[in-house]
Amino acid sequence: MFNPFALPPFAWNMPLSGDVKDISPVTSWFSPQYEFNIAGNAALEKQVITKVASYGKQLGKLTNAVLEIADGEPGQAVESLRAMAKEIEELKSKTLADSIEADLAKLKVQDKAAYEALVKRL
Repeated sequence: MFNPFALPPFAWNMPLSGDVKDISPVTSWFSPQYEFNIAGNAALEKQVITKVASYGKQLGKLTNAVLEIADGEPGQAVESLRAMAKEIEELKSKTLADSIEADLAKLKVQDKAAYEALVKRL
């Protein structure tokens, strides 16, 4: 028997029987998250802003240091900026060492011969 409701303009589905669609609710209305385009290492930037100083604190220290230098009397703000720069450099070197160690561990598992050749070269 011919069913006119089976034709494409009338192809209906019963509830919960059609195509599965993403119906997850949007919850970012009340807590927006901002993502910055970072040219370097995004993981390192995240560590710097969470462990050392946020973007606002970094900008504040820079502003204070520049104003002190402009007045001709470098003081506490310049020292604070130097301390922050030292912390960031320590974090960078630690992160670099950690990533090299992780990469070497991966190489050892994936290609033992290449790992041993690299260790001999070092």
